[in-house]
Amino acid sequence: MRSLRFAASTVLVVLTASLASCAAVAPASAPASSKVTAETIDTTTPLTCADLLSPDAAVLALTGTDGVTPALVEAVQPSYAVEHALLTGAGGLACSWRAGTGQVGISDEQGDWAYLSVEVLPDAAADWVAPYAGDVPSEEHRTVGQVDAVTSAGESGWRISAPVGTAWVDMRVTSSGLISGGSRFEGASFDGVLDAMMPAAETTFATITAATADQVGWPKGQFREGEARCDGGLDQVGIENALQLDGASVEYTLVDSRAKIIDGLADAVEARIGVFRCELFAEGFGNTEITVIRGFDPFIEELATMPDISSALEPIVLDGAVAGETALQARREDGPRSPVYFTLGQTLFGVASDGAATVAEAIIAQTR
Repeated sequence: MRSLRFAASTVLVVLTASLASCAAVAPASAPASSKVTAETIDTTTPLTCADLLSPDAAVLALTGTDGVTPALVEAVQPSYAVEHALLTGAGGLACSWRAGTGQVGISDEQGDWAYLSVEVLPDAAADWVAPYAGDVPSEEHRTVGQVDAVTSAGESGWRISAPVGTAWVDMRVTSSGLISGGSRFEGASFDGVLDAMMPAAETTFATITAATADQVGWPKGQFREGEARCDGGLDQVGIENALQLDGASVEYTLVDSRAKIIDGLADAVEARIGVFRCELFAEGFGNTEITVIRGFDPFIEELATMPDISSALEPIVLDGAVAGETALQARREDGPRSPVYFTLGQTLFGVASDGAATVAEAIIAQTR
């Protein structure tokens, strides 16, 4: 899994409006009138999460093998929160609901939780690629209404993905215990979980297929206009000194999302926004990855206040930061506390490294 992904996935008003539209999902006993129909959707205003699927469909997708109807809440899985926020900032729609107690930390597999997410990026159908099944793109197809979709299933969860109209649409179910055991879907076949996702996928795909330009005209943030550069505040010397590499052999590389082959929805989102990374590899010390998103500083405040995120990220104070700038660090039970997300001026940064906070402070010092 990628170590750092931003949309968040979050400008401030944009994310607030989008997430607020994904109202808490009622249990399966919700009245039939809650079902999405073409007649109930206003074709002149942007679609909301509630327009894509009914509460009953969301509940069905997250019902485990015990058959107990889960109570769902609107919540974003910490492991994918940055991706959701970035998608929203790229002009997409990100929706997410949770059953159970919630993921405690980024990449944490323990607990009792499952999430259903729906992600839509308009004007990206031409960039669509099939989701991965293990190390290769999946070749498993399903017909979802009038759409030929590709599915995948494995330790990372279940996916249904397709180019729908002019949009790239992904639907995903994830769960605790898929690797260690104890998942709410334990004993279910891969196809069984995908079958339960189908009603949600059918209404989502049908709604996006029929959508007008206004309905998929979600607000978007500021995209990078200049070139990507790993200098100035990102100068290699300061990063090396911060990591105390003791003369180790170093490679420092610029990776521009706009120059990469698109390998998934997150790549398409990052290319649109203009995300770039400065990656340092030091022999004997491992990798340091610095993610840079120009103009996305408001997103960190929304990232901090998303449901389930407070347990995964904690505020920290970085040397050199000024009033109005924010820093968040991942909570970890063991190992280095990484990644760190922080703002500097109007730029949102992420650092994945054994010395993430120290690298962040070096970036601040070299910038100021």
